[in-house]
Amino acid sequence: MSANTNAIYVGTPWCAGASLAAVTACATRAPTATGSMGGINAVALGAASTNGRRIDSITVKACSTSMTAPTAAQLVQIWVDDGTTAWLKTEITVPAQTPSTTAAAFEIQMNYTNFVIGPGEKLWVSTTVTTTASTTALAVIASGGEF
Repeated sequence: MSANTNAIYVGTPWCAGASLAAVTACATRAPTATGSMGGINAVALGAASTNGRRIDSITVKACSTSMTAPTAAQLVQIWVDDGTTAWLKTEITVPAQTPSTTAAAFEIQMNYTNFVIGPGEKLWVSTTVTTTASTTALAVIASGGEF
């Protein structure tokens, strides 16, 4: 039998969420100063990491207060902030989708195998379309582990 060459993770499980309900659209993809993240309408996705963090997945889920409200076609942007500048890491496509009491609301999970942020770094999330709590709200949940 061959040796297992996969890295073994030993650490603390980590999960954080952010609400994109009643959030104004972000209009940039440019690197942004850490102190200006609120100005581009980004929301913190958890606190900064103390020892570094592995991100295993990011889930985006429709979560309006109406069971039948459609999502709006948009992009959810994931930013990595190194303590000085936040850099756009990825964009997740959200299609217009209408749920019902028998059809599930929009949900997508992005899985990662090599997404690590360093000590002091944190994640931010934004959307390219202004949302409302009663119609186009989204929740974003990241999970992984603390080193």
